[in-house]
Amino acid sequence: MDGRIALTERLEVRMSADPPIDAAEATALFRYKLVAEAANPRLGPAERGQLVRELASQPVELPDGRLHHFSRGTFDRWLRAYREQGLAGLKPEPRADLGIARRHPELLEEACQLRQELPARSAAQLSAILLARHGIRVAERTIRQHLQHRGLQRAALAQQPHVFGRFEASRPNELWVGDVLIGPYVPHPRTPTSRRAFLFLLVDDFSRLFVHGAWMTEQNTRAGQQVLRAAIQRRGQPEIIYSHTRHYPVCQYSAGRGDDRSH
Repeated sequence: MDGRIALTERLEVRMSADPPIDAAEATALFRYKLVAEAANPRLGPAERGQLVRELASQPVELPDGRLHHFSRGTFDRWLRAYREQGLAGLKPEPRADLGIARRHPELLEEACQLRQELPARSAAQLSAILLARHGIRVAERTIRQHLQHRGLQRAALAQQPHVFGRFEASRPNELWVGDVLIGPYVPHPRTPTSRRAFLFLLVDDFSRLFVHGAWMTEQNTRAGQQVLRAAIQRRGQPEIIYSHTRHYPVCQYSAGRGDDRSH
């Protein structure tokens, strides 16, 4: 009998007859059951890749009965962990952010503000922005739960009528608003040479015109200057530039004034 099939059958008997010691072990057994076929060492790379693609293309029933889609990257990570550490590698790692929300409640409030500014931002993007600004990682699940508690789900915000703030520019090029969105790693799927992509954006506050935007591989002053230079060449000089994030370098400049008028 194939050793892989025998191990799977023993695991299934154990899961049904003898409850796992703890939740971590139960999770490891569940993950192995999903990737057992692809973990067969007799498979070639092409066959294994096809199996993983099929796994990622369909929903998986979780132990609590819910359906969930796992990405190919997740299955690849589980397979790699199983090859290197066996079932122990499939146990979930202890969360590194335990207690972060209690010690830094201001980060969750900042996440709320970021979601209100741009409701399309996902929990993953909010987590990445907080990490870039403060060097502290807040789990996506923690952010998602807090936003839900505050009623700031993306679907709920999309249904709310738009309300203008206390200030709105009175003419084009009076005020440009800039932001940086944290993008994916490229090339994708991620490799050791992949780099994070950052989308630099500039919008005219009066007309809501998308002035200019560009994907960059660095989030620094030079990248911001390149985007600003291209925007000015296309649309002329703004009087004031406002940035939502301190990492967006063009917030230093007030085009055509010679002094810092950003806010």
